[in-house]
Amino acid sequence: MFIDIHTHHVANTPDTWSMLNLKKGDSPLKRPCSIGLHPWDLQKETMTEAFSFIKDQALMTEVYAIGECGLDRACDTEWSLQVKVFQWHIALSNQVKKPLIVHAVRSHQDILQLLKKFQHQQPVIFHGVNHKGIDKLWQAGHFVSFGKALMNPKSEAAKAFKTVASDSFFLETDNAELDLKTIYEVAAQIKQVPIEQMKTMVEQNFNTIFAR
Repeated sequence: MFIDIHTHHVANTPDTWSMLNLKKGDSPLKRPCSIGLHPWDLQKETMTEAFSFIKDQALMTEVYAIGECGLDRACDTEWSLQVKVFQWHIALSNQVKKPLIVHAVRSHQDILQLLKKFQHQQPVIFHGVNHKGIDKLWQAGHFVSFGKALMNPKSEAAKAFKTVASDSFFLETDNAELDLKTIYEVAAQIKQVPIEQMKTMVEQNFNTIFAR
């Protein structure tokens, strides 16, 4: 089975399990998904309503994880609002006992500090990693998810994937118009393992945090 841990596209191939990312206003489909408030989409005026909606949906069986959520220093959303909303996601993740899918742009250290400060107890997946210092995330006990950036052998993602611990990573398509199997093929080439072994590694990580 090919596992796509974070995507914005509905997959209909029988050999692929994918977790569809939903946002405020989306209703969970009869398929695996995650739901949260992306830092790009935050608006003070609608936060109370948005919090209530996400909290209700988070209890549904189809919702496997909370997010994507996080901090982004490259967007226009007020930083204090981003921090407040991310803290809320940390609390919700703990409350419903579901993993957190994190969006981080130039904010990885901030997020690590907040996870520790607010005693987050559930697994964390930093999605779409492609920056210097990726190793610090899995060394801190978190999961990292690699996507399209692996296609560029000079990217920070490709460099980090060579040494990422086998029990610490996932693969994803995110919003890329790219076949998941292509990402698996490239990942297997980087690790110099058969693609079936790559599938097994991801499945084992999936079972570690999503076993039901």
